[in-house]
Amino acid sequence: SKTNSKSDASLTVGHSEVEGVESFTYLGANVTKDGGGTADIKKRVALASASFKRLSNIWQATNISRKTKASLYNCLVLSVLLYGCETCKLTKGEEKRLDIFHTKCLRRVLKIRWQQHVSNKTVLEMAEAEKVSDEVRRRWNWIGHVLRREPTDDCAVALMRLLARRELRES
Repeated sequence: SKTNSKSDASLTVGHSEVEGVESFTYLGANVTKDGGGTADIKKRVALASASFKRLSNIWQATNISRKTKASLYNCLVLSVLLYGCETCKLTKGEEKRLDIFHTKCLRRVLKIRWQQHVSNKTVLEMAEAEKVSDEVRRRWNWIGHVLRREPTDDCAVALMRLLARRELRES
């Protein structure tokens, strides 16, 4: 759904009018006026790429199992890539960018060379992983379910407390 970016509606909190902005940072993610996340996706990919490169000695190690490498990748790289993905809508192009980065990393972790002509689907199966875009959609669905619950529901209360704590830390 599209948003009306030409709206002249003002927002007043207490006795102060809140200034409208093109973008702002919320929970570490860049939120834009139109809800898009292109700048934030680029930032997430860059941060995850830096994390991945710092661990290159692990990916090249022969004494570490594929399963352990996959676990390390999920914890130390994928978590960076997906952090805050619930705060912006993704275009098909942005989903594709995330999926490409993910499978490229998995190919390095699994030591699959491009000359081997292994499909992305096979790479994901070998790593026992799924497309990043599918995980983002699942998170969106989960957040939607939680936000539609009663405000007194335990899950909704826990989410709101978590969001409040993050806001306090970042302010």
